[in-house]
Amino acid sequence: MRRISAALLGTALSVALAVPAFAHGSGVDRANLERDVTILSADDMEGREAGTRGHERAAGYVAGRFAALGLQPAGGNGTYFQHVPMLSYERAEEGNALTIEGMDELVLFEDFYSSGTSKQESGSIEAEMVFIGYGLDIEGRDDFEGIDLEGKIALRLTGGPEGLNTEEAAHYRSTLSQRLSDRGAIGMLLVNTPVLQEAYPWDVIREQARHNTSMTWLHEDGRPETQAPNFFATGVLSPEVSRALLEGQEFDYDDLAAAEATPERRFPSFATGRTARIDFASRFERIDTPNVIGMLTGSDPSVADEYVVLTAHLDHEGIQPTEEEGDDEIYNGAMDNAVGVAGIIEVARLLAQDPPRRSVLFVALTAEEKGLVGSAYNAAKPTVTKNQVVANVNLDMPVLTYDFQDVVAFGAERSNLYPQVVAAAEEFGLPLSPDPQPEEGLFTRSDQYSYVVEGVPAAYVEIGFANGGEAAQGDFLANHYHRVSDEVALVNFDALELFTAVNHHVARNIANMEDRPAWNEGDFFGEMFGGDE
Repeated sequence: MRRISAALLGTALSVALAVPAFAHGSGVDRANLERDVTILSADDMEGREAGTRGHERAAGYVAGRFAALGLQPAGGNGTYFQHVPMLSYERAEEGNALTIEGMDELVLFEDFYSSGTSKQESGSIEAEMVFIGYGLDIEGRDDFEGIDLEGKIALRLTGGPEGLNTEEAAHYRSTLSQRLSDRGAIGMLLVNTPVLQEAYPWDVIREQARHNTSMTWLHEDGRPETQAPNFFATGVLSPEVSRALLEGQEFDYDDLAAAEATPERRFPSFATGRTARIDFASRFERIDTPNVIGMLTGSDPSVADEYVVLTAHLDHEGIQPTEEEGDDEIYNGAMDNAVGVAGIIEVARLLAQDPPRRSVLFVALTAEEKGLVGSAYNAAKPTVTKNQVVANVNLDMPVLTYDFQDVVAFGAERSNLYPQVVAAAEEFGLPLSPDPQPEEGLFTRSDQYSYVVEGVPAAYVEIGFANGGEAAQGDFLANHYHRVSDEVALVNFDALELFTAVNHHVARNIANMEDRPAWNEGDFFGEMFGGDE
């Protein structure tokens, strides 16, 4: 999962872990969970990076578990595997540079980082830079008014004004490259502001960028899927370069910082009159990496052709070599997201004992860490008739290190899934809490969003901040998230037992609904993306 918390990244708090006595009578088999998490996060799975032998091995294990439970193979060609053709591309060691008119030579990973896109393996673009703020075009605000982006490089910020619904704000952030490309921009650079620095320090950004590999799925004709077909390159500027870039403009860096500190966060959009040249060089590789899919047929013939999709991503960060001899280089990903995959396997076992009315697809997804690629492919090209996919419930990296006492269901209140989720939580005495980190926009940053884009109502079930959750989750994010220390010893299996029990009831309730899952009337995402009623 791609998640960083502004307030929590710099906080390393030790948390006394209480031992919860949960889920008695739930039917959850804790031994199954311990076995599956331990195996999936073992060193011989090599961090499960999409496209590697470690991920293939993990996918084979999950398929074997599905088969042992009696789930029908629902991938392709009578197997459990939906093979996802992908283009993998990563920055080449040489050939990447940024030159800004009027500025001294810039150093990669010190002053900026940039990357090419799936459009072209290597090349360069040179164009005027145009500042567009957040790039919002909503009622009462149009950041594109009066500017021309055709053939330009867009300078953008990350964030949004106060008062904008957080899930809708996250949607606008996630689709910015598409909207800029649609207006003719050929590249994009992120201006590094004080708010971004507080949330995601430059040192963290550039270190993650050093090891980044991007992926996208391929159409039948070999064309890479992309939101921004006009883009050749993107990048992020350091705070110092961001300040220097705006020096001499009528609206400079100090003006930007002052505006960012206001609730409205309004910025003028303007052509800077300065050009930038981005040289990019990547290594392209075509790969094949599977989603793993098992199916439980519904018990009611009148709705058995409707499918509830239960998802958890199987992939993680793989092996990242260091210069030091003997270092641990395996990113085991126990919490992110072996616990989620183990959870859906156990939910499959429980549902198979008493099949619900609707059919359920259990999908261990690939390439979430590369930008929700496996889920985007599965949502766009499901292995069942597309309009028969009626709901998605996603499980992604619950930080199960403490005695959690509340749950959060991102996006559930947007559809008639909400009462089903509430009822499931109440069965275990757990309140359903509001999003404790609305600034993070998590609803659009995990796999459920891929199904939302295809018009499918979805819920992303997480744990909340009650009973020390903020400190516990902050400790994990600061010290273990996307690090080699995310290992099975961190997992509180009592908490995972309860979390799995709740998700079993969520899936059961939704699959047994009288009414077909549907967006609420007038909901933003329902109207944006449609969906079968």
